[in-house]
Amino acid sequence: MRAAAHRARARAGVRFRIRAVLTGLLLLGLSGTAACAPDFPAEGDQLTVIGPWTGVEEKAFREQVLDVFEEEHGITVHYEGTTAIHELILSSTLAGDPPDIAIQSGLGELADYHRRGLLQELPPGIVDEANQRAAWLSQPSGMPSRYWVPVKADLKSIVWHRGDAPPDRADVSEWCIGMLSDATSGWPGSDWIEDILLQQAGPQVYEDWASRELAWDDEENEAVATAWRTWLDFMHGGDGGAGKYAEEALTTDARDRLLFDDKAACALEHQGSFARTFYPDRWFGLDFTPSAGLLPANPPRGDYHVVSGDFAVMLRESDEAELLLEFLASEEIQRLRAATFEATSEEDGDEAGLLPPSFSADRRVTDELYTRNDDPVGARIVRELDGADALCLDASDVMPPVIRRVFHEAALESLAWPWPPPAETPGPGPEQQDPLPAKLADIQRVQDELPGDTPRFDSVCG
Repeated sequence: MRAAAHRARARAGVRFRIRAVLTGLLLLGLSGTAACAPDFPAEGDQLTVIGPWTGVEEKAFREQVLDVFEEEHGITVHYEGTTAIHELILSSTLAGDPPDIAIQSGLGELADYHRRGLLQELPPGIVDEANQRAAWLSQPSGMPSRYWVPVKADLKSIVWHRGDAPPDRADVSEWCIGMLSDATSGWPGSDWIEDILLQQAGPQVYEDWASRELAWDDEENEAVATAWRTWLDFMHGGDGGAGKYAEEALTTDARDRLLFDDKAACALEHQGSFARTFYPDRWFGLDFTPSAGLLPANPPRGDYHVVSGDFAVMLRESDEAELLLEFLASEEIQRLRAATFEATSEEDGDEAGLLPPSFSADRRVTDELYTRNDDPVGARIVRELDGADALCLDASDVMPPVIRRVFHEAALESLAWPWPPPAETPGPGPEQQDPLPAKLADIQRVQDELPGDTPRFDSVCG
């Protein structure tokens, strides 16, 4: 009955307009920043936006947000969804023709763009900071002005399951785990390690690590090594043991609809609130439990959550671009995206179903909106955001891009290690040693070699 009500509301409230994508995903095979960049329009009454949303998410963004902006302001917006935002920004800038606005999740990458002089300063008051949750206002130390605005928020440190009964703590055999995600493969592993570290060590240690104050291989505070070992012990346990589930995770896509896949036969999925978009026809049958009570870690120290977000930046200065950024971050649009369901149809080439509403860093987007829209799980997510002892941005998202990539790669590599490592015995053979200390030292070595002007986020928790 709830699904039918959602569909009826979507048909009544959402306008269907089909507009062609003007530029394809040109950079899926990009190997360097010198590749050819698309030609972005530069007319004053047109804007080009690139962002991470494709498929039904792109359709929702066009119809719920961009169509409204075009109608209100008479400015045409060309949107291109791509998984290669970083490469596209660098290549188009090299070609002297960047898009007007870019939307992406990695604040570490945005800070790097600022270091390179690619971002345009935003005017004061472009986002209502007094009503934003603190974590999404994080900036590198020494950045006096605002260069990005939060346009979407997600809650992590949660575990999805079918139905509404909280599950018991389970071994790895009960979990849906996939490490693959195109160019960003490995991020689910970094998410596990970050969440375990936050629950084991607390937000201050987590923040010190994310901001490069705590070394990866610190010998006095081994929080990173402890969290990583906890994850590997968990991944190599379960029925069958001997790395069976670790190996399966290395060949499974994180975006597969695992909770409703009979072949997967799993019951728990460690994903953020965005995971509901993976299930366009089944998300209203999902419920969640905070991860602290389910993770393979010590008893929770507090009500802590990792969070993430999507942020918009201006690459080409204009009054029109500033107007769109202010529009994207406005209370009106944030509330609209939280209260509107985007219907999809097989005729449009999308899988039949409904796209769930988005979440916001704006406190004025309250749980009442989701309750009114018959989305009790969405309302609970907002209450978790409001009631948490600490909300900490995804650590890898605020790390410099090279460290983020190395972290993802190391998470993948470590799943292929024999585990637990054999006890060390005399002799130089690497097979006789625990590989984790050397791997953490390698990551720290890369971090130590960063340029001196690499941005650093002093605060990522709020």
